[in-house]
Amino acid sequence: RLKSKKIYANYPKPKQFDYNLVVIGAGAAGLVSSYIASAVRAKVALIEENKMGGDCLNTGCVPSKALIASSKLLSQAARAREFGFGRAEISFDFAAIMERVQTIVKQVAPHDSVERYTELGVDCIQGRAEILTPFEVRVKGADEDQVLTTRNIIVATGAGPMVPALKGLETVAYLTSDTIWEIRSLPKRLVVLGAGPIGCELAQAFTRLGSRVTLVQRGARIMKKEDPDAAKIVMDRFIAEGVDLRLDHGAREVRVNGREKWLVCDHQDKEILIPFDEILVALGRKPNTAGFGLEELGVTLSPGGHIETNGALETNYPNIFCCGDV
Repeated sequence: RLKSKKIYANYPKPKQFDYNLVVIGAGAAGLVSSYIASAVRAKVALIEENKMGGDCLNTGCVPSKALIASSKLLSQAARAREFGFGRAEISFDFAAIMERVQTIVKQVAPHDSVERYTELGVDCIQGRAEILTPFEVRVKGADEDQVLTTRNIIVATGAGPMVPALKGLETVAYLTSDTIWEIRSLPKRLVVLGAGPIGCELAQAFTRLGSRVTLVQRGARIMKKEDPDAAKIVMDRFIAEGVDLRLDHGAREVRVNGREKWLVCDHQDKEILIPFDEILVALGRKPNTAGFGLEELGVTLSPGGHIETNGALETNYPNIFCCGDV
């Protein structure tokens, strides 16, 4: 309580509030927070700069699982004899598969829509949020800015693909988990840089679809955050399905000569050149904490850029919380 009095000393509390809660970010964390708060009859505003549903709906869970489902059907056809069939062949159009992915996204979208959350009692506001004080949030909209007063704030601004400072990477139209859903031509040779969850699932899916996939990992194994025995099961499956695994390969630069492109790696004191047509950067996620007023307010961030919280998800301001990838 003494800490609260000190930290709020420069920010007088408004005499009245527009909202009990302002939530910044309409991804999975922000949507659930808004839903629960509205269910207990709090007056809630949900601010989203881009698309409702955030990464999960638009570029993460939903599209990736839709693509995995299509690629799985192809893998089962390739194993037809295991199921008692002599042979099974499936012809397909890659562009049609990617369009199906977007169809699935559109089918799920109404659950995360402005219309649904408005019906639930949430004020959905389009624009970029900036926290001015612990009790004020400015929304920069297309028409005009507005300032909302609130008793509490939840920061649920998510994360985005982490792109390394890799020499030459800017010279190619590299893909990330945000942009790979835009392609409509199957890459003949796909390099996947990073063997975490995103890199692994997309490497397998594109291998099953017919790309020659090279999965590049700086460390000695894939899926380093998982149990080693579980990761080995996945790795063995990848090898059996034809993924070209390059472990202990440190990416150094991208080289381009005319139409040819290579990822240059260091491996056992040797320079290894891996040719590719497309490269997917899947080296993890970076929290979206810049540009929302957190630094100016003095909200404590970790060295990696995440918002630091206690067990109740409170920041160093007891009325500002955070949840989700951020």
